[in-house]
Order: sequence, then C-alpha cells, then structure tokens
Amino acid sequence: MSSKLVVVVDLQHFKLFRINVDPLGRESLECLLSSDSLDIHQKPSEKLSDQQGHCKTAWGIQGGGENHAMEMEEERKRFKELSETISKALLEYPHEAWYFAAPKAMYHTILENLDLALTKNLASHVLLDLTKTPTDEILEHFKQ
Repeated sequence: MSSKLVVVVDLQHFKLFRINVDPLGRESLECLLSSDSLDIHQKPSEKLSDQQGHCKTAWGIQGGGENHAMEMEEERKRFKELSETISKALLEYPHEAWYFAAPKAMYHTILENLDLALTKNLASHVLLDLTKTPTDEILEHFKQ
C-alpha cells in the first residue's frame, strides 16, 4: 500500500493527514497531527519581559523607540518553526509522496527551509489556506 500524506499550514495552524483508500478506491483523510500557535496574535507587552518604552536611564525614563522589525522577525521565526515541524512530521511518518497546501505568501519561504530530500517526493501543491476547510473537501483542491 502506497502511503501519501497531506500537509496543510498557515501562519497559525499546522495539520498533517494520511490519505486512506478503502476497498472501493475512495480516498479519505485521517488526521495524524494538528497544532495551533496562539502566540502569533499576542501583543508585544504579552511577549516581551521588559516594559517597552519605560527604560530607566541616568536621565530618567526614556522611550524605547518603536520596534519596526518585530513583526517581520516574528513571521520569519514562525516560518522556520513551521518548516521544522513539517520536516519532523515527514520523517516520522513513512510515505511515498506528499501534498502541500499553504498561502502563496508563505509557500516558497517554507519550502526553501525544508531539506531537499524531503521536497523530492512532493507530489502536488496548492497556494491556498486550507486550514479551515472541512477535511472531506481538502483532497478536491489537489485534484483540480
């Protein structure tokens, strides 16, 4: 029996499915892993330990300035974290081929961070956010 996996991600969610085929040849998805990252929507004051903008100096309290690159840095870290999660999952679950769905804005960045050996058996991909799509409708997007 050939094993195929489906990976579905967005910035906040990761889902891994196995494609099961019944005796009549119908395909269905079995959820193997699912995780949510809730810290992506936290405020900076909830993520950082200092009181931003309240740094004491010899001249009294000084403004901390704005953290312009903080959002980009958080996004970059999340892409790397998702790539590592995908790599671990693909290595843990034996498969012949896998399918990948991610929003267009993050697809290439995640794929670039994956090991080349893992991307060799990528059978199909869609540039869509399917994390909130009902499980029984996900496979249809790969058949189009």
